[in-house]
Amino acid sequence: MARNSRTSETVYLNAVRGTKHHGKRRTPGASQQSAFGTEAMRVLPPSSLNAITKEISEFRHLAKKTQHQIDILVARNTGLQEEFATLIQKGAPVHHSAHHDALTGLPSRSLLLDRFRQAMFQSDRNHKRLALLSLDLDKFESINDTLGHAAGDKLLHAVARRITAVIRGADTACRYGGARFVIMLAEIDSPTFATALAMEIGGGLSEPYHIAGHEIHLGVSLGISVYPSDGQNFDDLMSLADVATRHNKGTGMRTSITELPHEEGHDAGLHDPLSSDNSGRIHVTERLIPN
Repeated sequence: MARNSRTSETVYLNAVRGTKHHGKRRTPGASQQSAFGTEAMRVLPPSSLNAITKEISEFRHLAKKTQHQIDILVARNTGLQEEFATLIQKGAPVHHSAHHDALTGLPSRSLLLDRFRQAMFQSDRNHKRLALLSLDLDKFESINDTLGHAAGDKLLHAVARRITAVIRGADTACRYGGARFVIMLAEIDSPTFATALAMEIGGGLSEPYHIAGHEIHLGVSLGISVYPSDGQNFDDLMSLADVATRHNKGTGMRTSITELPHEEGHDAGLHDPLSSDNSGRIHVTERLIPN
């Protein structure tokens, strides 16, 4: 019993001494943290920590510089896109004029040929036909000689407008040169459709034109060729359509020019009506263009 009491006193005294020696009780793990810090200092000396700090600072500077360069490139890219859009907008009229007739606005030969190749591919794939209509204005050079080239240009423009008013959106009308036009009919079911449209176009073009104080009746010759029965390429089809056009020359209405009466303040247009004087008589001078 006495031994146990002495042992308890000894344990208590040792605890008190430990408390007095260390001042206050340590927080659990404090010794481990201190040991870890000491170990870290042993692994990474101050010189190495300074080097890492310097590298981090340099990396941040490099990242900031890189971001600045990226911002510059983004701004330049935006500017280039705007310039490109401006060039496209400015180049659109040039592109249009390169592929269209300056007088009538109709597609050029090159554009007609390009569309023909596409239409031929579509016809083969869909088992359809396509047709070429060759159209020539009879004695057109006589109109230029009689009324002047300005009146002739107005007449060609009026003819182009009448043609485009009849054909479908998938078709292409081209001023092939001079007073000659070519019309491509894409994806038709039968040659009958091409014949019917040719008659409709011919009828529309035979209506009188009122230009420069004159009423003009045009003789029009038409020829038709159909792919693939009449030819396997554009040149063969055009050749056959031209033969048909020459064969039909002079078989329709004759070209004529009728002079209309003059009025004060009269502005000749495409649809000017005939007028009369006080006696009620209409004064006209008709000139038939010989075949």
